[in-house]
Amino acid sequence: MAKRKLSSLFFSVFVVFIFGCTSPTPEQSLIKKVNTDDKSFKGKWLYKSQIAGQFAYAVRARLSVEVDGEKFHLIVKWTEANPPDRRGVEEWIYDGKLLWQIIPSQKQVNYLKVKSFKKGPFWKMPLQLKPLAPPKEIGKDTVAERICKVLQTKGKYEGADVTLTYWIDEEKNILLKKEHLLEKEGLVLIHESYECEEIEFTPVFSEKSFEVSVPADWVKVKRQYLNCEFLDTKF
Repeated sequence: MAKRKLSSLFFSVFVVFIFGCTSPTPEQSLIKKVNTDDKSFKGKWLYKSQIAGQFAYAVRARLSVEVDGEKFHLIVKWTEANPPDRRGVEEWIYDGKLLWQIIPSQKQVNYLKVKSFKKGPFWKMPLQLKPLAPPKEIGKDTVAERICKVLQTKGKYEGADVTLTYWIDEEKNILLKKEHLLEKEGLVLIHESYECEEIEFTPVFSEKSFEVSVPADWVKVKRQYLNCEFLDTKF
């Protein structure tokens, strides 16, 4: 979706991948495993939200993703729960060097050289969420028929109650679900979640999964900046 003022004001996320001189906690070690580009999977996720201007918690997008190490292929299908101008399909490919935005309706591809993603895509998570404390393991649950460790952190932001919860596959160390809840005096200000519906580990990818072949009649544009909220982890 477009930039969301209320969400961006809620708090700043500082992603820390280096633990420093102190020994990491079990949760920090687990988050580091989640963020390591050593995984191969493909699956389907639902993005749900109720944020500024939205009056119900609903499925806003259906996400299909293929991941092979640092490479990925993401397809976003916006649902009818969004305004008409925010429906449709987005497609993104990262081949390990270039991030590609594919726009069939305009016969155009945009691209940008990317060494790393500062905050990371939705299937990763930050180590620290200031001003909140690092998440702690609170139990286990099941997502997409997979047993997960559940990590959670709570705190206050400008008088509102903040809860961030993460479900991590116990065996594969893959983030299968995460939820962001901001409430004040019983009123939900922000409610967002990403939840895996189905997942396949170490799949066989097609040869073109992470390649972009630009048709002769399409336009190819080099960009200084590309924006995709699903590749810019907020929580």
